[in-house]
Amino acid sequence: MIVLRATFLELFSPFAISLGVMTAMLMLEKAYKLMQLVVENRLRTSELGLMLAFLTPQVLTITLPLAVVVGVFVTVIRHSTESELIALKATGRSLWNYSLAFVAFGLIALGVTAAFTLLIQPSSYRRYTDLQLDMIRYRAEEKIIPGEFNYDFGEKVILVGGRKSKREFTSIFIADKVLRLNSAIIAADRGAIVVDQDARRVIFQLETGHIYVADAVPEIIRVVDFENLNYTLDFRPTDKVETNTSWGLTTPELIRDLNDPALDRTRRDRRSLELVSRISIPLACLAFAVASLPMAIVDPRSRRSGGFVRAIFLVVTYYLVWIGFNDLAYSGNAPSIVLVIPPFLILTYGIFRIWSVNSDVSSLWQLIRRARRRQPKN
Repeated sequence: MIVLRATFLELFSPFAISLGVMTAMLMLEKAYKLMQLVVENRLRTSELGLMLAFLTPQVLTITLPLAVVVGVFVTVIRHSTESELIALKATGRSLWNYSLAFVAFGLIALGVTAAFTLLIQPSSYRRYTDLQLDMIRYRAEEKIIPGEFNYDFGEKVILVGGRKSKREFTSIFIADKVLRLNSAIIAADRGAIVVDQDARRVIFQLETGHIYVADAVPEIIRVVDFENLNYTLDFRPTDKVETNTSWGLTTPELIRDLNDPALDRTRRDRRSLELVSRISIPLACLAFAVASLPMAIVDPRSRRSGGFVRAIFLVVTYYLVWIGFNDLAYSGNAPSIVLVIPPFLILTYGIFRIWSVNSDVSSLWQLIRRARRRQPKN
C-alpha cells in the first residue's frame, strides 16, 4: 500500500509541470494573436484578459490528456531505469498491483477533464461568444460617430450622417475598404443596431435604401432597391463568432434537444456528435494512463529507452484514429457513438500489454506458440 501511494503521488509532479508548460505554450500563441489585434481593432485591456480566460478551458481539454501521457511515461521510465520495477517484482508483486496507482490517477484525470468538457468549457465558450457580441455592440453604439469613417468591422467601412439615439442612425453608407469588381455599396436612409441572441450576431437593420454593384462591364452599375435589409456586423478579434452553435450549449441542453422530436435530423446529429465528443475526450485520460504504463517500461541495462518516441507514437495514433472517426460521424457515414471506439481501443491495448509484460510474453506470435503447446495431442 505504501508503494502504491508513493507511486500515485509521484505522478502528479511531472503531470502538473507538463500541463503547465503545454497550456502556457498554447495560450502564448493565442495571446500573441490577440496582442496583434489590440492595435488593429482597438481592444480594451479588460476584453483581452477576459478572452484569454474564457479560452483557457478549451486549451485544457487538449493538454490534460497529453499531460497524463507525460506524467505516466516520466514516472515509469524512472522506475524502470533505477530498477525499482525489478525490486517490486522481487517482492512478489505483479504488474497488475503496480498498475493500480496509474488506474486511479487516470480515473482522477478523467473526472477533472469531464468537468471541463461537460460543464466548464460550454459555459466558458458561451461567455466568450457573448463577450464578442458585446464587443461588436459596443463598437457599433459607441465608435460609430456621425461624419467619421469607421473601420472596426472586418473589411468594411461605415459612415453615418446622424444619430437619432444610441442605437439608431440616419444616412448610412457601407462599403468595402478596397473596392473590387462586384463589390457592393449600401446606402440607407435609416438603421438600428439589434443584438440577435438566438443567432449569436449583431445586426444593422437598414431601412429604405439602395445597393450598388458594379457589373462585369465597368461602365454599368446595377442598383437594387430595398425597404428592409439585415446587415450582419462582422468583427473577429480571434475567431468567427458563429462557428458551432452546439459548443455553447450546456450538457443538459444538448440532452434536452436530443429528446426534442421537433428538432431536424441535421441539428440532432450535430448535437449528438458534440455530446459524445465531450464524453470521449475524458475517456482518453484513462486510456492513456493504462496504455502508457507498459509502453514506458524499459530494460534498466539499456541506456536508450526510446520511451518518449513511443509516447509520441501513442498520442499521434490515437488522435489520427479519433479524427478519422469524427470525420465519418460528421459526414453522416457513421453514428456519433463511434467516437468512443478510439479510447476503448487504446484501453484494450493497454490492458493486453500489461498482461503480456506481466506474463513475460514479448510478442503476439509468442503467445500463439504458447497456446499451441498447451493444446492436447491426439
